[in-house]
Amino acid sequence: MGRANPPVWQGANLNFIQIEHHNSSNKPMEPIGILQEFNSCYVKIQAIAQDENWLLLIADKKIDPEAATHVGDTLHYLGEVMGCVEEIVEVKFNQEAE
Repeated sequence: MGRANPPVWQGANLNFIQIEHHNSSNKPMEPIGILQEFNSCYVKIQAIAQDENWLLLIADKKIDPEAATHVGDTLHYLGEVMGCVEEIVEVKFNQEAE
């Protein structure tokens, strides 16, 4: 009896993934909370971008090399967004410090 092949992912149909709502108190997030969430995403994506298995997938051309570009773009734009939110956090922090 041979081993069954694992299922092969055939496309980008990710409708089965549900995104959890992390704000369980139903209160609007403060700018510092928003910045922390973006930063958390950035750190996780950066870890993937530097992961040996990810790099091997690209090097072995098992996935489109453009994927590395897309991950780099994602990190760039997350960094840009964090910079914008950071400005708000700094203004609020300075106002509270006065």
